[in-house]
Amino acid sequence: LLVKYKNSVAQTRSLGNIDSNDSPLNTWQSHATSISTISEERHISAVEINATEIDLVWEELMADEDVELVEEDFPMYKTPYNSIQQDSSDSDQTSHLRHKDRHLKQQQNRTLMESQQYGIAQIQASAVWALTKKYPNKYPNTPVKVCIIDTGYDGSHEDLPTVGVTGTNTGYGDALQDGDGHGTHVAGVIGAVGNNGRGIVGVNPDPTKFSFHIAKALNDDGVGTASSVLKGIQGCISSGAKIISMSLGGGPKSAIFQELYKEAYDKDVLVFAAAGNVGVMQDDYPATYPLVVSVGAVDKNGNRADFSNWNDQLELMGPGVDIYSTFPGSGYGMLSGTSMATPYVAGVAALVWGYFPQCSNQQMRNVLAKTAKSLTTNGSDCNRKTGFGLVQAKEAFDLLDKYGCAAGGEDFSPPSAGGVGGCGQPLADTTKLTPTNTVSVSSGASSSNGCKRLFLKLLTDDYAYETSWELKRVDNGKLLNNGPPGNRKFADKTEYNGPASGCLDPGTYEFAIKDIYGDGITAPGFYSITLDGRTLARNSNFGTKEITSFTIDSSQNIIIEPRQPDWISLLYEGFSNGFGKFNDGGADAIHVDRKFGRNGMVMIKEGTTNYHQASVFSNNIPLNDRDFTKFKVVFSFYTNSMDTNDRFCLDYSANGASARSRAKCWRSGEGFENGEWNDNVEWVFQLTANNVNSIRIRFRGFSAENFNRVFIDEIRLFGQTELT
Repeated sequence: LLVKYKNSVAQTRSLGNIDSNDSPLNTWQSHATSISTISEERHISAVEINATEIDLVWEELMADEDVELVEEDFPMYKTPYNSIQQDSSDSDQTSHLRHKDRHLKQQQNRTLMESQQYGIAQIQASAVWALTKKYPNKYPNTPVKVCIIDTGYDGSHEDLPTVGVTGTNTGYGDALQDGDGHGTHVAGVIGAVGNNGRGIVGVNPDPTKFSFHIAKALNDDGVGTASSVLKGIQGCISSGAKIISMSLGGGPKSAIFQELYKEAYDKDVLVFAAAGNVGVMQDDYPATYPLVVSVGAVDKNGNRADFSNWNDQLELMGPGVDIYSTFPGSGYGMLSGTSMATPYVAGVAALVWGYFPQCSNQQMRNVLAKTAKSLTTNGSDCNRKTGFGLVQAKEAFDLLDKYGCAAGGEDFSPPSAGGVGGCGQPLADTTKLTPTNTVSVSSGASSSNGCKRLFLKLLTDDYAYETSWELKRVDNGKLLNNGPPGNRKFADKTEYNGPASGCLDPGTYEFAIKDIYGDGITAPGFYSITLDGRTLARNSNFGTKEITSFTIDSSQNIIIEPRQPDWISLLYEGFSNGFGKFNDGGADAIHVDRKFGRNGMVMIKEGTTNYHQASVFSNNIPLNDRDFTKFKVVFSFYTNSMDTNDRFCLDYSANGASARSRAKCWRSGEGFENGEWNDNVEWVFQLTANNVNSIRIRFRGFSAENFNRVFIDEIRLFGQTELT
């Protein structure tokens, strides 16, 4: 059974009780043979029980006050499960049986000449390859992770990526093994390696521009369960996949599945699923969920395959008849079905999204729909038999290149609110958009003919949600672009690399990067911006905000406004509540609650007999792996009755060392007078030590008389890193 708990506490208690001899069991738990977690965030678990007790346990679960929902753990299958007779094509299962009969012969006689199947040209993938190869600097790529939920993956296949492939075991063994062949066939459609002189070419032929995560949710007969597929989906989400391809189906509509698809969508994941192969109008799941893109199949002539299911949620079409792709054992085979169309469409999403990583899943989904080749006969853009039409990679690429992510419409909050599905998907009206790229790339535009585009490279840290950026034109204040778009957040420890603008006209611009916590991006994270191959800024220690101003003059020259690195706040203490972040060295350092109209301060009163007692020193201040090269102390002070040569000094130590270095001494008669406040006094110093992880500062008095006093208030410490 599938169980959704009301909260994480209830789920944890349930998981703990089943293995504990000390905790009391709920009645239903005494009948459970195992309980396993599917999703901690959504509080979903799989409960295994004896079949004879299912009715009893179901009733007890529904009566459990900690349980919100109970569903059957129904079977699921590769698409389709039942063999279907077709005049013009074979079903997945029929072709699979034929493949088994001729598998050895295929291995012996397979061509070593690399071939490109009709589907590649049909979806315009090769046109995107050609364009991005011609202008590699203009179109940098951010690799996209694609997750396949299927029967596994032949990890030793000669024509499939072998590096960086990860997997989730849902209970059917090693994800990088495939005893059925269906999952390996799907993988070849998405990413069979190109330019290796053998086999076929996938939609994404360059394995450096994407990666696979494999969830083996179906066994070697192509059969699984709802719980195994749910575990596969969770594995995809946890792996950081942006795209999930599901050539499977089975079971009724499930509220628990909807919960997990909502989690995926709200985490910027785009899910594709096969519409089914019965050739009728019916609701097959998971394809019919609104947060899943339902994919139908066309033949080599671009006509809808007569086995392709249809309904109001059908959204896109892909090549799905007589698809030649990889099979286990470095073999190749031909299958037909919406199972094959789905990886074609998912592959296009990966191909295009890698060049526009700043766009959301909702925007990418809408652009694929907006640019699909309509297959309707009545002139409408979309219908329930073919959706928006045949996916077109180059059309989608060009629309994003022209209008940016705005071509995909606005993001919703939460993102899943925009996932309507089918012909109801809310597409953008591009007639109301202003092109961001005023030069046609198709005609051969590049930086050499005047197009200057700003490129951003960003490597996030463990707190990516703190980071954002924006690009503005100064003269009119217009916001040109920003990231992350909409209500999304950047992913932790992820590299983003792509254009931050279209072609920029002559004018003055400001690029601002922000961190809401105020500590920039923790190393090794960083950001850099380049314009026409010239690096304008690169930094990680930018504090709360860093602005880079630049001008493109009428002769297309780039002028960078001079900028000083920001000071990052490391410490503030106003002494309104005792010593705060400081410590007293002894009896000659005293906290003063209120004096001179101030809310608090410290007083150093004598230093001739025991200098350490006449001191205040900070706690160790961690630098959080930031390579500061300079430090600045800002403070206010007041003295009375200090004679000439009486002084107080600032010193510091690094990495908790007991030995300190002198930074500065202030002497009476040299820069200050007794009896008045000296506010916002600054001193800058540099450390000589390398690999500094922490710093500590100290103020110490060296006066000659016991009644000499130094009052210190409002101490601040800042760090600075040189711009690189």
